[in-house]
Amino acid sequence: MEPMQQSERQALICRLIQAMQNEGSWAGQTHIQKSVLFLQDLMGVPMGYQFVLYLHGPFSFDLRNELAKMRARLMLDIKPRSIYGPSFDLGHWGDQAAARSEKRYEEAIQFVAKKVSCNDTRTLEELSTAFFLKDKYPNLSDSDIAIWINKLKPHITTSRAYFAIGKVEELRTAAACVQITEHAAS
Repeated sequence: MEPMQQSERQALICRLIQAMQNEGSWAGQTHIQKSVLFLQDLMGVPMGYQFVLYLHGPFSFDLRNELAKMRARLMLDIKPRSIYGPSFDLGHWGDQAAARSEKRYEEAIQFVAKKVSCNDTRTLEELSTAFFLKDKYPNLSDSDIAIWINKLKPHITTSRAYFAIGKVEELRTAAACVQITEHAAS
C-alpha cells in the first residue's frame, strides 16, 4: 500500500491527538511518536514514516518535522504543562483537519488511543522498543529480544523487557480484530 499524502497524514495526526486526549493521554511528543508507530506498523495505516531506535525507543525524525510544520500552519499548539514537558493540542485549523480524516482508519485510531497512548512514557518506551525489535527481527526469540533491549537500554530490566514483549503480543492479537475498510468513507 502506498503512503498517503501529507494532508491526509496531518488530518490523521490531528484525529489521533483528539482520540488520545479523550483517553486521558498526555499527548506529548513521546506519546505521539509511539502512537503513530503503532498506528502505522501494527494497525497498517500507511503513513510512511521511518522509525529508528533513539533515546526513548523508536523515533521518527520525519514525524518530528511534520509536527513542527503542523504547528507553523496553526494545526497544532503546544500546551505547557508540568515539569514533564508540554503536550500537543489542536490549533486553530486542527479541528477542521481532524474532521477531514479518513473514517476508514477510525477504529485503528481508537484502538491505539485506548491501548497504547494512555501509558506513561516509561511503559511506552518499553512497549515500542519491544514492538520495533520484534517487528524488525521476527526470527529472534523473546529471550534474545529481552536481552537486547536490556543491553540497548540498561534502565529496562530483562524482566520489564519480557513483560513488554508479552504486552506487544497481546496488542497484536487484539489488533487482528480491528478492521480497516477498503474504501474511504470520508
